[in-house]
Amino acid sequence: MPVAITLCDRTADLVQAWKRYFPDESGVKVANQNILTLPVDALAIPANSFGFTDSGVDMAISQEIFDWRLQDTLRLQIDRDHDGELLVGQALVLPTKSTRLRYVVVAPTMRLPTDVSGSVNAYLAMRAILRAVEAHNRANKPTPAEQIRSLAVPGLCTGTGKMPAERAAYQMWTAYRSVIMGDLEWTKSLEKQLEHDRKMRQR
Repeated sequence: MPVAITLCDRTADLVQAWKRYFPDESGVKVANQNILTLPVDALAIPANSFGFTDSGVDMAISQEIFDWRLQDTLRLQIDRDHDGELLVGQALVLPTKSTRLRYVVVAPTMRLPTDVSGSVNAYLAMRAILRAVEAHNRANKPTPAEQIRSLAVPGLCTGTGKMPAERAAYQMWTAYRSVIMGDLEWTKSLEKQLEHDRKMRQR
């Protein structure tokens, strides 16, 4: 059973950009509302590589879902499993032990809080989120009740990272096409790889 994905943000420019890139037939929903009100199994959280979650969406999750324990839980796991640094392009799934939301999927959009508007970090983070959920579901195939069936994703790199909405939406769509739709034609030659990278940075 495929994962039902909802892209959710309160920024009108980003919502409109998502709607341009994610067609109805993709099955991805786009919502303009408080992401914490969505009835989903898992929520993607943009963070930095060292697990600090004290601003934006991640702070709201810490307060409302984890009772401020998210940062401590996350940093312990990063220290234990990733030698203290979860790289951009990686993600991990954390159980919340909450009745409201069963999992969070943490994916760094930057190594440290900084402007990443000219990077491909939204693509890397979205790709990592999707692959982490797929890996989690494969690992829990014998126990379907533990699988993630619905996922909410906020804008990636559009806050502290200052990435324009159009660029972030395009990068997220490109990651979706690669991971979910299997569109890997761009990997077939160096020329295609360079063009792929150029398009993501210049939207």
